[in-house]
Amino acid sequence: MHIVSRTLIVAGLLLSAGTTRVGAQAASSTDDPIARSLFEPELIMKHRRAINLSDGQRDAISKLIRDMQAQVVTLQWELQEQVTSLSEELNRPRVDLDRAQDRMGRVLQTERRIKETHLTVLVRIKNQLSAAQQEQLRKLRSEGAPGSGDGSPE
Repeated sequence: MHIVSRTLIVAGLLLSAGTTRVGAQAASSTDDPIARSLFEPELIMKHRRAINLSDGQRDAISKLIRDMQAQVVTLQWELQEQVTSLSEELNRPRVDLDRAQDRMGRVLQTERRIKETHLTVLVRIKNQLSAAQQEQLRKLRSEGAPGSGDGSPE
């Protein structure tokens, strides 16, 4: 049981650490139809001059990111507490299945809220961009994709 609880804690930590980049990682995958529709902030900032990003757009995107980071940090703290609670339940000699399932449900619910927060921000960022800027970013992203021959890392 100790190995299981340690595994869940490690998995929870990895999930909570990884979720701050979930939007960026998902959006960088050209195989993902949802990711192809969205633009990670790093791509926008890297090509801000090429797409003629205005100061107002830059400021709005920066604010969206700051607000999201504050929300996600709070959710990550909650997630850590929930993973610890689940781990403690699983570490008992006799596990109350209903309690363990409830605690796991809370972990999954918080993970979902984190992912929803990332999606919300990515959609709001996209909505800050004009159709022409979005098209230019799609081209720039595909030019920078691995195997495109330009040698630039993704």
